[in-house]
Amino acid sequence: MAAIFRARDERLDRDVAVKVLHAHLAEDDDLRGRFRAEARAAAGLLHPNIVNVFDSGTDGLPYIVMEYVDGPSLREVLSARGRLSVREALTVLEPVCAGLTRAHRAGLVHRDVKPENVLVASDGTVKVADFGIARAVTEASAAYGGDTATGTLLASVDYVAPELVQGLEATPASDQYAVGILLYELLTGRVPLPASEPVEAATRHVREDVPAPGAGVDGIPEALDAVVARAAARDPEDRYDDLAALVGALRTAVPEGPEPVVVSAQPGLGSGTLVIPREALQTAMIGGAGQPPSQDQAWDEPPPQARGHFGLRRPRRPRRGGPLWTLLPIVVLLALGGGWLAYDQVLAPLRQVPDLAGATREQAAAALTDLGLAASFTPDEASREVGVGQILRQDPPPGRSLRRGAEVTLTVSSGPTMVTVPGVLTQQREAALALLQGPPYFFSVEVDTGYDAAVPANVVRAQLPDPDTAVAEGSEVRINVSLGVEQTTVPELAGLPREQAEVLLAESRLAGEFSEETADAQPGTVLRQSVLAQTSADVGSTVGVVLSSGPGTFALPDLVRQALDRALDVLDDLELEVELIERERPSFGPFRGGRVGFVEAQAPDAGEEVAPGDVVRILTLVDPEEDGEGENGDDQD
Repeated sequence: MAAIFRARDERLDRDVAVKVLHAHLAEDDDLRGRFRAEARAAAGLLHPNIVNVFDSGTDGLPYIVMEYVDGPSLREVLSARGRLSVREALTVLEPVCAGLTRAHRAGLVHRDVKPENVLVASDGTVKVADFGIARAVTEASAAYGGDTATGTLLASVDYVAPELVQGLEATPASDQYAVGILLYELLTGRVPLPASEPVEAATRHVREDVPAPGAGVDGIPEALDAVVARAAARDPEDRYDDLAALVGALRTAVPEGPEPVVVSAQPGLGSGTLVIPREALQTAMIGGAGQPPSQDQAWDEPPPQARGHFGLRRPRRPRRGGPLWTLLPIVVLLALGGGWLAYDQVLAPLRQVPDLAGATREQAAAALTDLGLAASFTPDEASREVGVGQILRQDPPPGRSLRRGAEVTLTVSSGPTMVTVPGVLTQQREAALALLQGPPYFFSVEVDTGYDAAVPANVVRAQLPDPDTAVAEGSEVRINVSLGVEQTTVPELAGLPREQAEVLLAESRLAGEFSEETADAQPGTVLRQSVLAQTSADVGSTVGVVLSSGPGTFALPDLVRQALDRALDVLDDLELEVELIERERPSFGPFRGGRVGFVEAQAPDAGEEVAPGDVVRILTLVDPEEDGEGENGDDQD
């Protein structure tokens, strides 16, 4: 029946919730008046377990300013947990009963107790919300096709008391029935009398008893089954005298007492763990755990005006019977059929907000319209993850329950923001990546590498797109990083002929600079190289290679008239072979020619070119072997 906004009370500097009546309901003066009257009545219910009303008024449409509860509903807690343990259920139900009892003693009946109307603050405080709303709509429902005189029903049918279906006045016992259903759902995770249609569900509450929760869930004591059965009895006279008595019976059925409810972070529950403490109302409600409360131990006596209206201890009425009473449900069902339009348009069933992520603007609006919800669009926002025209964000999030006519705020993506590509040429690789991948660019960078003799290693030498090109943020950018001068491995060349050495240098992409020197090796054979083999060198660099030119030649020295021993030593040092020729010393009468022990001649002649290993012929003279030859013969030449 209303849209709820989170707002800021600037005077008291606090967040508040503002409930604004829908325009089609605000047209009825009677409903507007009752809306204001119920707001004033609810404003007097100051209690820690009630969502307090701070203010009300009209600014085009009637509104109520309420306490902002920064936490989930009990419905969301149940969605996250499935069901609660026996002791956890006691922790939740005690503060609910405390808040309702405060309202009952002030003369107000809630009429619509259900998990959606029980909120849990971030500190774990349980609060009952929406007092008086159902009453305001019920009393004004005639304007929408209903007739209060014939018992038009406006309530959540899964929790509605049988007497309300039968057209009787709502009392605190009606809220107690809803609390019994709520207890059943806390223990089992489901409602006890489900149905596909509201009329069928309402009829089941009139005709059927609520089953025992322990029949379908292990671990629930029979004493707790009995508490549910009495709180949700079809006849109001069979229920507990009040909610304080109900809580006392709960304490007796669960002597271990309450325990905290812990719910891990879930969608709708915030980012942290929710804890509902067990100490919620342990001292304010009942004097001793495990004992049913006496009148002195229960909450304060209601004021006289409230006691007369509701009565904490009502005299038992005689049971209804007779054939006319059996026809009453049929009459009520006919009235319900006539009042369905009012139910659907005023207290509409909850709709689950769909997940609209990725849908187009038109698709999202159509999906919400089909559910009876309204779409409200904020200005488009840029996004590099969500395509242009698709839903980027929604509020409330998927899965949240809303009434018919409620608004879902949608934000549509305008696509990624356009940015200008910065230039990163000549930058170090790490600096270029930090710039391109960071804000405001968020580019996806692909890195190529290549050797470049002109660009140092690890420096960007090319990029695509070019600098100053306009592209969408998050686009792909490619950069090429220099590996510096390409390296190669120098081959082993020693001992190889020149032709083979040239092939190996070419395969290694190296140049050879060849020179020769004489050596005792085959001409053209590699003697040595300037760069050690198996080391790295720049591709294209030059390796010096020394080849053998073979043994060297030189001029033969003049050995004639030198002592034979000395001449032989010279030839040996020059690595020349010697062929020694001896001849008898010639004689001329009493005279002899030449000198014994000296070189008389040589071949080749002095000054001719020879090479190591060549043969040099040496001629020397010897005396003839004659008896009587004088020792001084050498002097007679």
